[in-house]
Amino acid sequence: MSVERIEAAAVALFSEKTYPVVGMRDISDAVGILPGSLYVHIRKKEDILMRIVEHGIQNYLDVIQAEIQSATTAPDRLRRAIVAHMRVLAETLPQTRVAFHQWTYLSAPQQERVIELRGQYEEIFTRILRTGIRKKEIRRVKNPRVSVLAIIGMLNSATEWFSPEGELSAEQVGQELADSALIGLQRQS
Repeated sequence: MSVERIEAAAVALFSEKTYPVVGMRDISDAVGILPGSLYVHIRKKEDILMRIVEHGIQNYLDVIQAEIQSATTAPDRLRRAIVAHMRVLAETLPQTRVAFHQWTYLSAPQQERVIELRGQYEEIFTRILRTGIRKKEIRRVKNPRVSVLAIIGMLNSATEWFSPEGELSAEQVGQELADSALIGLQRQS
């Protein structure tokens, strides 16, 4: 029995029923071991949730940071970041739903770590926007953080309506979302 297998079962259960409703017995049943045997692999249910949330956010950080490295302009970096977000979402939808919406069930010290990771995610978009404004590739906005949070809100809401089996691929949806974000940030000629 691996912790990864336990984590995968917990993702499915938390995504379907939510963290507070799922018990250790539910998780042990899902992986086919006795409840007491589960404690050999994890100390408590919160540890599983923390692993899911941490891995879920880190997936986005890793993929987006790698994707924007080769972009030469801020609009291109923003487009690549948005499309990369949608690709990760398509590959990890249940995990993302848990990571983005159930982290608030964690204890205060665990939430601090999640807030730090979420801050790193926000900082990626903040750097793109500030660099674009400085280089005059993106129009000056009154409050860049509002623009960044609007983009992140748009992306985070996709967990509610996006389906990897839907009519549009993650790439296509990402391009549409990038178009929407960039229209509002274009410099006026």
